[in-house]
Amino acid sequence: MDLLIKKFFLKRKKKVVKPKEQLAFLKRLYRLLQRGYSLSEALDVIAWDERLQKATEQIHTTVLSGKPFDEALKQANFHPLIVLYIYFVRIHGNLVTSLQKSIELFEQRLQTIESFKKTSRYPLILIIIFILLFLLIHYFIFPAYEEMFHSYTEAYATVQFTFFLYRICIGLFFSTLLAIVILTILWKLYKNNIPLSFQLRLFSYIPIYRSFIKLQTSFYFATHISMFLKAGLSMNQIIQHLATQEELPIVQHYATLMLDHVGRGYYLDQLLHRLTFIDDQLATLFQRHHNLDGLQKDLSTYADFAQEYLQERMMQAIMYIQPIAYSLLGSFIIMIYLSLLWPMFQLIDAI
Repeated sequence: MDLLIKKFFLKRKKKVVKPKEQLAFLKRLYRLLQRGYSLSEALDVIAWDERLQKATEQIHTTVLSGKPFDEALKQANFHPLIVLYIYFVRIHGNLVTSLQKSIELFEQRLQTIESFKKTSRYPLILIIIFILLFLLIHYFIFPAYEEMFHSYTEAYATVQFTFFLYRICIGLFFSTLLAIVILTILWKLYKNNIPLSFQLRLFSYIPIYRSFIKLQTSFYFATHISMFLKAGLSMNQIIQHLATQEELPIVQHYATLMLDHVGRGYYLDQLLHRLTFIDDQLATLFQRHHNLDGLQKDLSTYADFAQEYLQERMMQAIMYIQPIAYSLLGSFIIMIYLSLLWPMFQLIDAI
């Protein structure tokens, strides 16, 4: 148990550059490179900003030591999405284009997270207040009710039954919360030790999450394959590169399966239609095209549509948070009022 706790907290202690600072770093680097600065000169200029100075100097030192730029970002604990796009610069050599794409996706990600925080902040405060109210009623109001209605059989039975329901609800709530916390910690600790094939089977049973993973995986495949096709790589080379990257495990796993499938002489579209987290429309594009230029154009268009649709779906899901939270809270408040007032009505009838 001590080893688990140490392992968890050691991971937490790792210094991470704030997401907004990562985005600021990328935007400044992109602008400087467009103005004709070399990578080294651009890093020197970015280091003028005190907020980015430490991370930039670490990145610069790593690059000067001979390591690739993506490895420098990884060591500085930049987000895997950023590291992945810069990793592919090794292959197609266009750093400015990769920076532009990573800025666009990372900025969109931060906007979604910010919208989620704003939307969930007020319901979360109300839920905390409601839980405190629930505990207050359970530990102070109901014991007083039991003493008050002890002499009135019908009202006392109602109070006891309600008190029992409250205890069950509190027990279920805190046991569920504890289970979620424990499972989250265990998942973070042991996720890398669980076979990816088992993880994918598990994801396929989670209704909303599986749709999100499917669309996201298809988007990554379409984006990166179209980028590599534009750079002039063959399909076999592209799949090999996707199988060597480590930032997107599902893409890596599927790319490995594709290499094996193509190596045995089968067509790629036959496998794509069987992969759980690849969209059928994406698989159909590979089936329809034998010309790589046409495939590149359609994959790029598909990636744009998938990105827009993914963003819309996430924003719609976020917009449902407040109505659902308020409806649940309203229902529970009505139940609390009834549980407090009903014994009073029974007492009045008995008198």
